[in-house]
Amino acid sequence: MAEGFCSKVTAILRKLYKGLKSLTGLIILLVLYNIIGAVIFVELEAPYEKKLVIKGKPEHKELIRLLTNVAVALNSSGFEILRNKTFDLINQYGVEAMESKSEGTWDFWKALFFCATIYTTIGYGNIYPKTDAGKVAAIFYAVFGIPLAMKVLAVLGKKLMIILKFFYLLVKRCFKCKGRNNNRYTVRDKQADNVDSVELSEIDKSDMKIEQENKEERIKKEIENKLPIAVPIIILIIYIFLGAIMYTLWEDWGYLDAFYFVFISVSTIGFGDITPAHTKFFIVSSIYVFIGLALVSMCINVLIDFYIMSIKLAIHQMDVVKSTVKKGCRCGSRRQSI
Repeated sequence: MAEGFCSKVTAILRKLYKGLKSLTGLIILLVLYNIIGAVIFVELEAPYEKKLVIKGKPEHKELIRLLTNVAVALNSSGFEILRNKTFDLINQYGVEAMESKSEGTWDFWKALFFCATIYTTIGYGNIYPKTDAGKVAAIFYAVFGIPLAMKVLAVLGKKLMIILKFFYLLVKRCFKCKGRNNNRYTVRDKQADNVDSVELSEIDKSDMKIEQENKEERIKKEIENKLPIAVPIIILIIYIFLGAIMYTLWEDWGYLDAFYFVFISVSTIGFGDITPAHTKFFIVSSIYVFIGLALVSMCINVLIDFYIMSIKLAIHQMDVVKSTVKKGCRCGSRRQSI
């Protein structure tokens, strides 16, 4: 009974591990990690924030009272402008201060956004923990969250590269479809001419040469079939431009500010001087930025793939040169012996 139970548990754990290794499993795990982190930070930081608001209210009221007394005391005509300015400051900053205090920094949606800025390493700095427990939690959250997010981005970037490569090759083959028959005919004619010109005494040498040429052709074809670096970069640029338009509709931003925010987010610079103000768009904003990071990962994967194939071709060409030099040395030694 015990062995059967253990085997069932082992099988379930293996299936769970296999599911978590997939892209869908990793995304679900990251979403759950984000939600759990948001709940933890709200529990740690929200009570402390409420205490600060309660503590700050008497001082805030006292400041408004003093400014009001000063404004009322300035009744002479020479101080009329100064008094009006003082009342304007009371109305402006007094109301804004009360509104900002009442909204609070640590609600669930803002905490979700904060967690996303941790594991993506963007870190805008507009929301940050103030309690000791919150700071410790942020450290541990980053230690486990950053590797998880990097894994998701790597897998997602690779999947996007495969999908984009499929469509690229599909379009490329459609354009080359008409010229295939002509190309095959010319290749066959050339091969026939080469066969006729080959002498029986040079069969071994020609076989080796053909093998080397075939290997080189295979590598060159692999390089040709690889996704050009320009394609994902263009897609990323278009994505940034479209995102900037989206933020101009959501936020009270000009296009330059929106483009600036998207760029510093996708590049993980994250200055924090410009951040979204509308809480209801935080989730969509996090998803948009994360997809942008996945596109950056796709660009990196394409670049790595291209360099690997280029290195393979360079190594093959070096091998060809080495074999040619060795053959030349052997032929020279044979002639000297004769």
